[in-house]
Amino acid sequence: MFHMNHMPHHHTRSAGRRRVWQRLLQAGASALLGALLAWPSAAAQDADRLSDSNVYLAGATVGTDGPVNGDLIAAAGRINVNHAVSGDAVLAAGSIEVYGNIGDDLHAAGGVVSVSGRVAGEVVLAGGSVALGPDAEVGGRAWLAGNDVVIGGRMRNGLKVYGNKILVLGEVYGAVELAGEQIEILGSARILGDITYSSGRQIKIDPGAKIAGKVTRDSDTFEFPRPRLEIPGLPALRPLLLLGLLAAGLLLVALFPRFTQAALQAFGAAPLKSLGLGAAIFFSLPPVILLLVITIIGIPIALVLAAIYFMALLAGYLIIAFFIGNRLLGLLRKQAVTGFGWRAGSLAAALLLLWFVQNLPYIGTLAILIALLAALGAMVLQAFSRYSGRA
Repeated sequence: MFHMNHMPHHHTRSAGRRRVWQRLLQAGASALLGALLAWPSAAAQDADRLSDSNVYLAGATVGTDGPVNGDLIAAAGRINVNHAVSGDAVLAAGSIEVYGNIGDDLHAAGGVVSVSGRVAGEVVLAGGSVALGPDAEVGGRAWLAGNDVVIGGRMRNGLKVYGNKILVLGEVYGAVELAGEQIEILGSARILGDITYSSGRQIKIDPGAKIAGKVTRDSDTFEFPRPRLEIPGLPALRPLLLLGLLAAGLLLVALFPRFTQAALQAFGAAPLKSLGLGAAIFFSLPPVILLLVITIIGIPIALVLAAIYFMALLAGYLIIAFFIGNRLLGLLRKQAVTGFGWRAGSLAAALLLLWFVQNLPYIGTLAILIALLAALGAMVLQAFSRYSGRA
């Protein structure tokens, strides 16, 4: 039996949500730092590595080969944790699957995050799709954020969720705070505590659900943020943007010819490895920047990181254009062409082709994003390679 009532807005709700986002941003920051620590050793060995203490993994697809007797820090395109981890697990990837038990805390950020094991400490998860399976168990607090969030299993110490669609079907001991557009409690759910939710719609509760406490709707209206890319006057500026990209590309190859050529070779020789590293950096760095901005003191560092991030994305986009341009030159001439005019022309043609692909419905933006991640990873690969060579 459960009760429903309304309550006025309290500042404590807003403060609580800020704390949720701070924890989620900390997860992203930890994931990025883990990626930076993991990559040099992983790139040098070009393989997964396990040790008797902490384990650092990076690459296109990585996973555990056995129990980890320490912390696990990993960044990749895809991460599979199939064995027990005695310490913390800090993960950042496009796809994350955790089947093994975690002895302490679990912090993960990615596109798709799925947890089926037992976590002794707290869980902080952020992603496009987040799911706690029916066998999952969390001993500490659970903080979840994503577009689609599914909560199964058993939460021992409360639950906080921020998302678009939220589905609760497991057991939760303690207070539950939900903020989403669509919230549903299924008949299999067992909530031993109060539920406080914020949504523009009424929560849906199956009659079979067991809720020991009260169900309270916060007066705050909730709307899941949706990015809008419409920029007034952008169509008229596109020719200028293309000319700017062409000038930036020619400047890049003029100032850093060897680095550009080496990044192109890495982009073509190891696309999967480049994609994994690029995805880890692309998705992990923005939360770090936001976290630094929130701290106020870290704003100068955040501005520097944001500038580096923007320049890296621009360079990655140009690397894609150079790669396509070289392929176009290969189709036109049998031997390599090094003349400035040919290279400028091929770069201009590649930029036009990329603009055309980007405007294709559904697949265009995805194709550009995948190529951009791979190019970003290829540049970092080359940077580490040069650094290792000098060391």
